Amino acid sequence: MALIYVDELVGGMVLAEDLLTPSGRFILAAGAVLQDDQLEIFKSWGVIEADIEESSLGEEYNQNQALKAEFVERAKDYVSSRMTLNDLDSEPMASLYRHIVQRFALRMQQGWQPMTISEVAIPETRAGGSRPLSVPQLIKGEVDVASLPTVYTRIVELLNHPSTSSHQVAKVISKDANLTVRLLRLVNSPFYGFSGKIDSVSRAVSLLGMNELLSLTLGITVIKQFQNISVDLLSMDSFWRHSIRCALFSKILAGHLGEKDTEKFFVGGLLHDVGRLVMLDRMAPQYSAAIIKARQDQLPMYRAEQDCLKTDHSIVGKLLAEKWRLSPALIRMIGSHHSPRLAQYSTEACVVHIADILAHACGDEMMLVNEVPVLQTKAWEELGLSEVLIAPTIQQVDAEFKDVVQVFISDS
Repeated sequence: MALIYVDELVGGMVLAEDLLTPSGRFILAAGAVLQDDQLEIFKSWGVIEADIEESSLGEEYNQNQALKAEFVERAKDYVSSRMTLNDLDSEPMASLYRHIVQRFALRMQQGWQPMTISEVAIPETRAGGSRPLSVPQLIKGEVDVASLPTVYTRIVELLNHPSTSSHQVAKVISKDANLTVRLLRLVNSPFYGFSGKIDSVSRAVSLLGMNELLSLTLGITVIKQFQNISVDLLSMDSFWRHSIRCALFSKILAGHLGEKDTEKFFVGGLLHDVGRLVMLDRMAPQYSAAIIKARQDQLPMYRAEQDCLKTDHSIVGKLLAEKWRLSPALIRMIGSHHSPRLAQYSTEACVVHIADILAHACGDEMMLVNEVPVLQTKAWEELGLSEVLIAPTIQQVDAEFKDVVQVFISDS
């Protein structure tokens, strides 16, 4: 019996086990012979892989595997080097490793070449700019970060009044042209899949709901707030791409758990590393030392921050979220995404923690360090997730990623 990915199935193969959709819906019984016209249907139903009788694999499959073998070995080396901090023999990391290897092998076969962190030098940090801040000042929240834009605070004020109408909220949003354009681009994208064009903020509010729209407004305004800060040590494009990928994983995982306000999780994932931007901007020389330690000792970045700076970006992010008076749920997501136990393994903290691991594992952005952070298995267990969800969740994120990047960080 061989477990074969749906893209590699060939007509004539024989099922060794019943074929089911990711949701458990029965498709075909064991012993069925696959037909060519069925293969695209399997993809449309979200089938990721199938158990096939080895004797039925056939010459075409074996030839394709021989051509792919070199890329699979290269992908294994690449993924293993990035996941050294995790136990790849235990679930869910064993399943994640297998799917990520398949994903990167295919990309390598198509011509993609990965970079390693050793190829990226740590630039000299600038001497001037904002006044240097000490670690105690950061811990105390004495960070001179501008308040959130007026449009966001005004919407919050409106939502605190029970008599507020969607028309009033739409009127406030419409005064910010950039925000309006990005919101309409988002609700008209495949990310939401609404039928028909939505050409007004009022219509968007009525479809999404005011709380959901507030969450998206927060995400867009924070990205706009930080998009132009001067950071020497990390590509802002890479930073926000990782954050968007984490946001998508958070939203989709929350949906699997039956959470209704999935936009809240999306924004929690989007803002989970916002504290790092403050540290990179305000204490770049000290932060350079943390990057060097992380690379030399093969530590996740937050551990190196703790060792060198006696704090980490999740703590700074939590202070910033409190300064902005964000919701307790968002504060838990931002402040505990590396240590969910600090939030008593709340659903919010566990979801963003797992989403961050998945985003690091799947992403090809050049981040500060090579290593994927350690998955806290108790967070996975607390949510009751199954490793069967990993592959379809990755597939869904890949399908939505480019559209969401266009909305949040593209100027086109």
